[in-house]
Amino acid sequence: MVAGPASTRRRSTLDRLRADLLAAAAVVVLSALPDPARAQALPSLASDEPILLQADEVEYARELELVVARGNVEVAQGDRIVRADSLTYNRRDGIVTAQGNVAMVEPDGSVMFASYAQLDEGFAKGIARDLKARLADQTLLVAAGSTREGRFTQMDKAAYTACELCEDKPDRPALWQIKADKVTHDEQTRDIVYRDATLELLGVPIAYTPYFSHPDPTVDRRSGVLAPTYRSNSTLGSRIDIPYYIVIDPATDATVTPMWTTDQGAGLSAEYRRALDNGAYALEGMIAEATDDVARDNVRGYIAGRGRFDLTDTWRWGFDGIWAGDDTVLRVYDITNRETLTSTLYAEELNGRDYAQIAGYWFQGLRSTQRQSELPTALPMAQWSRLGAPGMAPLGGQWRMESSFAGLSRQDGTDSYRATVGGGWNRSYIGSEGGVYTLTANLRGDGYVVDDLTDDGRSFNGTAGRILPEIALDWRLPMVRSDGETRQMIEPIVMGVISPYGGNSWKIPNEDSRDFEFDETNLFSTQRFSGYDRVEGGPRVSYGLRVGHYTGDGGQITGLVGQSLRARADDTFAPGSGLEDKVSDYVGRVVVTPNPNLDLYYRFRFDKDTFEPRRTDLGAAWIVDRASFDLSYTLLRADEREVTEDYTDREEVYFSAGYDITDDFKIFGSLRRDLENDRSINHGAGFAVDLDNCLYIVSEVRRSFSRDRDIQPSTDVLVRVVLRTLGGTY
Repeated sequence: MVAGPASTRRRSTLDRLRADLLAAAAVVVLSALPDPARAQALPSLASDEPILLQADEVEYARELELVVARGNVEVAQGDRIVRADSLTYNRRDGIVTAQGNVAMVEPDGSVMFASYAQLDEGFAKGIARDLKARLADQTLLVAAGSTREGRFTQMDKAAYTACELCEDKPDRPALWQIKADKVTHDEQTRDIVYRDATLELLGVPIAYTPYFSHPDPTVDRRSGVLAPTYRSNSTLGSRIDIPYYIVIDPATDATVTPMWTTDQGAGLSAEYRRALDNGAYALEGMIAEATDDVARDNVRGYIAGRGRFDLTDTWRWGFDGIWAGDDTVLRVYDITNRETLTSTLYAEELNGRDYAQIAGYWFQGLRSTQRQSELPTALPMAQWSRLGAPGMAPLGGQWRMESSFAGLSRQDGTDSYRATVGGGWNRSYIGSEGGVYTLTANLRGDGYVVDDLTDDGRSFNGTAGRILPEIALDWRLPMVRSDGETRQMIEPIVMGVISPYGGNSWKIPNEDSRDFEFDETNLFSTQRFSGYDRVEGGPRVSYGLRVGHYTGDGGQITGLVGQSLRARADDTFAPGSGLEDKVSDYVGRVVVTPNPNLDLYYRFRFDKDTFEPRRTDLGAAWIVDRASFDLSYTLLRADEREVTEDYTDREEVYFSAGYDITDDFKIFGSLRRDLENDRSINHGAGFAVDLDNCLYIVSEVRRSFSRDRDIQPSTDVLVRVVLRTLGGTY
């Protein structure tokens, strides 16, 4: 059995013991001290720092060539200190001997103890008795005896643990420890090998292996087994993952994880990571057995990758892609819950106020209602923008220019290609009454080439286009009052926009403006659609009121409410959107943050006639002492809008909480419930505990009520156990 990489750097215990004692003896040999009780500074044989020797008594027998220091012997060089009851150096035999309460303190904070130690002058051989070392990372190594021969150091009746021992009862067994009859340290390969090793928990043996090894503490990374993870759910049954970490070179590593399940057979996942001078990338994938009713050829899996690389100081390129072998594999194996996978390849430039990008996008639909042949491939997708310096535009103000291109193709359905060129100018002015006036002028042109477009029984193949001029004037009057401790702000806002009607021909396909939501974030936008394919036209006015209350200790209450008016109704906006009539719904938000530990928000859209809520987002995040809470509530009414899988009436609540019982023991839980259909979506609870700073256990139980082909309501269990410094970090 081979354990994974150690998490910290340490030096060999016996090497330190040998080096420190020999250095101490060498100092004694340099001179016979006339006053051995007084600390003395002597030149060092091994470094430029002086060595200080202090002892109650020092003797030098010239005939025997023997140097002896007795009583509170202390040798110091820099931050390294050696203490012993007595220290003897036999120049004739080249043997250094330290006896009685031998202790060494290293610059990194490590402390090593022994009752007796003996080393030869050439460092080739040595022995130590009752060796005990508390290293800088607070791990403990003890051995009844230790012998060195060349590059090998052998310890007898040895034990290793990363646990803290009880100060009141030092004889109490460590929470966990590894005991072995023989432990060998290979200085050349930097391996520590255990023979006949037993893992004990609270002094009780729970596992035995004839062979076990892990890298010594000087190794930053080393190939080996990492901490396993146990899971279970209704689709896979019980599952265990045992990762194996592989070091390929200083810039490259990988993790290969065999997995076994009781209901779906075996599988294998892998990750590959590499760092380059100009970037980094990572690849991952999985292949697993499956029953024939969920996957073709009884095999399922996925592949994914991501990377980013600098080309110049301003240009870079990258990729982020994923492909699944079937629609549910990613959810069954707890990879991701995404219902549509997006892969992209891109290059981009960011140079001052200039930005450029060219990219391609590919999509994979995982819903049962999606047909892959109807999903588009977006290639190429390009955009460029330039923002002028403030005050440098004609008539002052700031100008901008932009262009974009989008090509979308499908196996079945509409193919379209769009080119857009536009620009704009804006300038702000502060009036004598304190009002802030901002004048904006925009001009945009869109051209389309369309193939196989169908709409309400009509079909179209050809070209289409539009020109969209737009002028907007925004007025704000911020009014602030302060009493020294608090500050209040009231700001009325009015914005008027004029642009022509008729910009949304049925011959222009709607590819990027489907996901529209009218709320307070786009109330004062000149164009409320998120994409290019749909535009807002006609004269319109938006008005609102922004308020705020701010305290000196950082607390604040802010709010915004507003509405939009237009000269005539616009059927571009779907029924139920809140903008389909001449008078819009009311939108707004309230945010309350009285202190850094409490955050409340309320976002809303009220019906303009009945004031009934059409959209509600309510949330709270609260930290109090050792507890934390997170609550959110969402209400969405589709009204007359066409009900689809993406847009339906929805009312949902989510709650999560955590509590630190102690600094090392935490519990947590969450639930999500569908109030519209009066059913649970999922809930779960778990705990994480760090025992004696050496044994980390995390366990979670989750209950999911989702149904989708082979995914059925299930109870998922996760358990992970990590021994600090052996096969994992936490």
